[in-house]
Amino acid sequence: MPLFGREPPSFHDQLEGVLIEQLKTQPGNQGARLKLLELYFESHRITPFLRVAKELADQTPNKAASPEWQKCASMGRMLIPDESLFSAHGSDRIEFVGAGYGAAPAQNMAPVRRLGDDTRFTRHFEELAAVFESAVRANPPFQAAFDMELTYLARRPSSLLHARRLSASLGGAQIYFKREDLSPRDTQLIISVVGQALLAQRLGRKTLVTYTLDGRRGVVTASIAARLGMQAVVFMDNDKSSRHTANVFRMWLRGADVMPTDDERTGGAQEARESALKYWARHPADSLMIFGLEGAPEPYPMMAREFASVIGRECLRQVRVAAKRAPDLVVARGGSNADALGLFPPMIPDPQIRLVCVEPLHEHGEMDLSPTAHDPTRQHLAPDKHKVAQSILDGLEYPSVVREHRWLRETGRVEYVKHTLEAAKKAIRDLSFFEGITPAIETAHALAWTCQAAAAMQPEQAVVLMMAEDSDKEIWDIGRLMGAPI
Repeated sequence: MPLFGREPPSFHDQLEGVLIEQLKTQPGNQGARLKLLELYFESHRITPFLRVAKELADQTPNKAASPEWQKCASMGRMLIPDESLFSAHGSDRIEFVGAGYGAAPAQNMAPVRRLGDDTRFTRHFEELAAVFESAVRANPPFQAAFDMELTYLARRPSSLLHARRLSASLGGAQIYFKREDLSPRDTQLIISVVGQALLAQRLGRKTLVTYTLDGRRGVVTASIAARLGMQAVVFMDNDKSSRHTANVFRMWLRGADVMPTDDERTGGAQEARESALKYWARHPADSLMIFGLEGAPEPYPMMAREFASVIGRECLRQVRVAAKRAPDLVVARGGSNADALGLFPPMIPDPQIRLVCVEPLHEHGEMDLSPTAHDPTRQHLAPDKHKVAQSILDGLEYPSVVREHRWLRETGRVEYVKHTLEAAKKAIRDLSFFEGITPAIETAHALAWTCQAAAAMQPEQAVVLMMAEDSDKEIWDIGRLMGAPI
């Protein structure tokens, strides 16, 4: 029983109080007003949501150019479908401005510097971008060959599961899971490398050049090169080669040349990357540099999005077959993963599809894994801590994918929300009980938010959640989280 018979204020009550006080002193703070709207939406509080939405509408003369209003209207149409304030008239329609190579940024979008821009290869990058437009985007046979290779190498398409019992228990929209968690490890990496390798083959290049730290990208590149009858040259410093001998053996077995980096003083990614770029500079007519999703120059980020979006294209086709309609809501994990990069791009041009990234709501004492926590332009670490952090990032294939989250966020087309750990625990129990699937912890946060949103929707509507984590790797963490005696 609570002390003196009074319930302590909940986290949501405390957050509401902080935001209301902030708006009293800063009535023009649209960010705080939007956070308050999200809080009311997630807790299904219609009256205060409508009150704050009307205040936002009064302060927003040009609603079509306001990402805050667009998000508010999107939530309002789900929470109060009959409210005329949120009707989808012309001013609510979103004009999507792409971020492809050479594309002009949206007027309200802050510039996002591409990590790794390298003027030495400007001509090669421009040539690659031009060829990509003609060889990939405007070439159905290339897309067909790309899709076919992915059926062999990445077991695509991944399945779409209709969670019938879970949907029935909520009494709202029909929930579907895009089961990327059943795909091979490094699926996003395989997709990106397959696309680049086929492009190199179309250009008449015979060698794929890349660099790797733990060997994973090197193995993928060597495997695809062997299948296509090409040569692979992989740069990897000697120290890491000795620590990842199994992957070095796999590359050697596939016929790859594993080369030491030119400078091995630190054994970091920069030295391996520079060595690979120098090789490409010496053999530009016969080779092509293969990047993953990390800090690469344009047009590689654009190509990575295009290739990865095969996931979203599959999803749209599958939902139209299963639900006889396009999805109304599509959800992915937020954070430093690449899930949204593959799922959202084909859906961005359709303003009727709501796109949401869900991140864990970290309370006091927990580590913040949100995109801004990993954004190198907004973090300032002490030199000793920076060295430790860099050693951790060097082992990841996607350390800079957060820049794509920044782009998605700043288009105003993708919403970023947070959900609590307690709700995630309930989502783990519910999904395990109703569908026999145990989600990983980050996915459980997204699932909890998805279930809450779906419950407020109509039964004929369709909701898709991308499940991209294999929960086996953290099953004991899930057990401890759920209070199991382990």
